[in-house]
Parts: sequence; structure tokens; C-alpha cells
Amino acid sequence: MNKQEIIITTLQSGISEITYTDEHSIEQSIMGTMAHQHLPDGNMAQNANSSQHHSKNIIEVFNVNSEQWETFMVDSIVDIEQLTGEGAPNNEKKLQAGTEYMEGILELTASEELDSLEYPEEEEEEG
Repeated sequence: MNKQEIIITTLQSGISEITYTDEHSIEQSIMGTMAHQHLPDGNMAQNANSSQHHSKNIIEVFNVNSEQWETFMVDSIVDIEQLTGEGAPNNEKKLQAGTEYMEGILELTASEELDSLEYPEEEEEEG
């Protein structure tokens, strides 16, 4: 399998973190997929596997955060890590919140500031 086929197979298996270099040679990453169960209305990328895209070295990926399709040159992708789906490594540690973060949340919920927050009053229904 070539690089493009490996990327497409990985994306069709679940959600992956894709690291790529943008037009300014800056590394960026997105959470993307081509897996049917994660696509809006079950739609596939337009022409994602067409010979036209294979010859152009281009793939379309559904960005799960922005909920939009993005197009990438295969050569711009520097790393892909499958996070979900069959064959994904156990990413339980990545999905758990860090200790410092959780301690901060616990301190916030225990603080008096949280108790003193004013909530908007509900409008009474006229009957």
C-alpha cells in the first residue's frame, strides 16, 4: 500500500488525528474521518476515492470539530494517528482528563464563587 491508501484506510476505520503542514510550512492538526458512521447523513466525501484524486494526490477529510470537509495534499500529511474504531490502540489515557485539570474543576465546584452565581429567573407563565 502507498501512503495515500494507508491514510484513506485509516480514516475509513474511525476518527484520526491528522498532522499536516499548511501553506506556510506550519504544522497543524485536526480530528478527521472518512468513516461512514461519523459523517453527516452518512455522506461520503465527494470523489474521495476517484482516480482523479488519486492522480492529483488529494484526499477529502471530514473535520469532526468544524463539521466541514477539508481537502489535503497527501504529501502535506506528516502523521496520522487513529484514535477510534477497530484497530485503534487503547487511547484510554489520552481520553482521560489530567490530574491538574480535575483538581481545578473540583476546587471551582467547592468554592463559594460557584454558590454565589446568580441564575436568570424563569418567566412565569400567565394563566
